[in-house]
Amino acid sequence: MRLIFVILLLTLSLLAKDKVALVIANKNYSNQTGLKNPIKDAQLIKATLEGMHFEVLEAYNKDLDDLGKKLDKFIIKARNAKIAVVYYAGHGIGVGSKNYLIPIGATNLSVDNLGRKLMSVDELKGAVANANGFGVVLFDACRNSFFSGTIAGLSSGRGSRALVPPTVTRANVLVSFSTQAGTKAEDDVNGGGHSPYAIALSENLKTNRDIRLVMGEIRTRVYGLTANQQYPMEENLLDGKDYCLSGFCKQKVVIDNSENERLRAKIALLEQQQNAYVAPKVEVETPRVDSSTNNPNIVKIGNLMYQNQPFSKTYTWEEAKGYCQGLALGGYSGWRLPTRAELNKISNIKMYGEWDNNWKKWFDKNKHRRFKNSKGESHFIDKRFIENMPEYSWFWTSEEKGSSNAWGVFFGSGYDRWSHKSSNYYALCVR
Repeated sequence: MRLIFVILLLTLSLLAKDKVALVIANKNYSNQTGLKNPIKDAQLIKATLEGMHFEVLEAYNKDLDDLGKKLDKFIIKARNAKIAVVYYAGHGIGVGSKNYLIPIGATNLSVDNLGRKLMSVDELKGAVANANGFGVVLFDACRNSFFSGTIAGLSSGRGSRALVPPTVTRANVLVSFSTQAGTKAEDDVNGGGHSPYAIALSENLKTNRDIRLVMGEIRTRVYGLTANQQYPMEENLLDGKDYCLSGFCKQKVVIDNSENERLRAKIALLEQQQNAYVAPKVEVETPRVDSSTNNPNIVKIGNLMYQNQPFSKTYTWEEAKGYCQGLALGGYSGWRLPTRAELNKISNIKMYGEWDNNWKKWFDKNKHRRFKNSKGESHFIDKRFIENMPEYSWFWTSEEKGSSNAWGVFFGSGYDRWSHKSSNYYALCVR
């Protein structure tokens, strides 16, 4: 029995060396609105990660020099680890194409010295990229207010200080932000002492699932905790392997089940039929009444038919393509995923807001066009579709972004962006 106990301790020790984390929290700003919960949140994430056998370093209320020293220690440990994670809670700012965390005591700032006086998210990404397996950055910033300190050469307007979309240029790194570009993150939920993002992380990180699936659960949880006001975003350059913080995956990105197998078989059959030679022949189509005219499940806009049924199931991008190809609705076949432009046609705005610094300004200007359904959920969409919209109204398009990503649109907040093809979104088919 004692031997088993010793082996268990050695195993846990090895696991701890394989996984390392740095939790950073800044609360006591002298030149900026103070925050209530960053340190509490960091301690919650620390406890969560330690429960997953991470070795956790802490950095609370640090200036840039002390923070840099702590990051250097973390990098040394990350080089010998399989998984490296950084969590940050506090104030942040986006300038140009870069995002920064704001250390304690950062003063006399200008657009020319931000790289010397603040710590960029790029530095955090570079730190976790030292791991031999993969790295994750969790950024819980822009909490309650945008940074209001003086920055020479930068407007004091909030739109110029909000976070910009995260970018990932290093392989095997995922970066998650607690809120959308251009918007604020909540510091507390109903006086509970923690941010909604920290709560969602603590609930979901410890599951034995691929981190890309976990982030989908976190987005949904935060969206619900904030009454559909806050929506986390992430980017990643993770390849086709399995990436689980627990060290092993019980649920992988692409889940093999009977429904998936049925769709794959149907896709294979369609491809086989398309590739087979068919002798040309003339067919006379039997005249028929257009069944889409009075079909409540089909909406015609121009020359296109749009599926309009309750959307209750999500798919990976490949599964969504297979679903549309196999759809038989109103007596019609030939359904497919729409392009971004085709999905824009069923929105009641001219075009979606792109991920840029002007998204919040765009949203405020157009929110009167955001209709509410009988469930109290709001969407930027043609009223004919409003009752069938799911709460989390992300829909795939047919457009790809490289080999691993594809574009989707989010009717809830009126923007489009690309995500990994393994993400789970809804499918609205057209023909």
